[in-house]
Amino acid sequence: MRFLTLLLTLLPKLLVLALLSGCADSYTYKAYLGAPRETLQVAKIKGSQYVRRDTINRYVDAVKFYGIDGKSIENSLGYNVVEVAPGFHDVAVYFYWDMGSQKGLASALVSYASARESLNRILRFNARVGMTYSVKAKPFFTGDEEDITSLSHVDFWIEDQNGIVIVSKEAGRYQPQS
Repeated sequence: MRFLTLLLTLLPKLLVLALLSGCADSYTYKAYLGAPRETLQVAKIKGSQYVRRDTINRYVDAVKFYGIDGKSIENSLGYNVVEVAPGFHDVAVYFYWDMGSQKGLASALVSYASARESLNRILRFNARVGMTYSVKAKPFFTGDEEDITSLSHVDFWIEDQNGIVIVSKEAGRYQPQS
């Protein structure tokens, strides 16, 4: 009975906390000058998320943005969507992996992934007004896919809201320097 009373007391607080933490990852970064624009005046670019499981844990890996048109995005982990004005853009993305409860590693992983050539790319494309684009990624491993330390490289591409490839996998493919 005590447990039930405690649970009912904490439930509203837990729901609020869950709602607030869910919103933290969905902020939109405005990558144009001036006042915020209506949805039909901008193009949206979304990062994709991937679920990776090992024998014990479940991780969420994601495509994150570290820059648009040569301008860095501060606190890149806070943005899943970037709004841009119509036209050609250089979108700098990186592959980010969530290490579960090891939150202290987050900033180090961001620095590592955004600086490592095999885990990031700059994708150039023409954004059309009112369209939503998704940046997709495919990780490649030298060993077992459950072992993130065997991550070799990541290929990226962009699809529009209809699933049409706008930037090809070949254009976003990792090409090691010889």
